Amino acid sequence: MFALVKTKDMTIIIGIKLKEKEDNAVELQRILTEFNCDIKLRIGINNESFLCSNTGIILLQIENRESAIRLENSLIDISGIELERMIF
Repeated sequence: MFALVKTKDMTIIIGIKLKEKEDNAVELQRILTEFNCDIKLRIGINNESFLCSNTGIILLQIENRESAIRLENSLIDISGIELERMIF
């Protein structure tokens, strides 16, 4: 389970590495849609080594720490997901 202890003025970047896209993309998209009002920016990285592969990377910018915690806790339930977080 993820938790944050920071001030309220912060920007959170969540990095998602999705393995087994074919098996997990629908569930990932469902969760991202659920949090669409909290996601300020969504970037899919098209890395040549991932092109046409079953792995993908997504970066999300979130301003609300409670939403970030809820989103991360929802995402960790998906198999084949790796999460990283940066806080500014």
